[in-house]
Amino acid sequence: MSMESVLRSIKSAQTEADALLASAQEDANKAIGDARRAASEAVSEATEGATADARSTIDAARAEAEAEADKVRAEGAKAAEALASAASGRTDKAVDLLLNAIQDA
Repeated sequence: MSMESVLRSIKSAQTEADALLASAQEDANKAIGDARRAASEAVSEATEGATADARSTIDAARAEAEAEADKVRAEGAKAAEALASAASGRTDKAVDLLLNAIQDA
């Protein structure tokens, strides 16, 4: 083989190696881009899922608190009604007691 032939073979091999290297770099960049997109999508989905779970938990707690508040309101109204009822039967007696106290003073 002549020196010129050897040099052409070397140059051809170098060109092929450069093309393979460029192709490999391109493939690596594409794989990295795909992995970044997949990671970003996974983070977005996880964030959306966590937000939905938090919203659901808050809604359930709010409903439970409202039910408890309604129960307390009902018990308070019942107690107030019982006090008003008990007091209304004693009004005449209280007035007489006050009038007697004023007269005695």
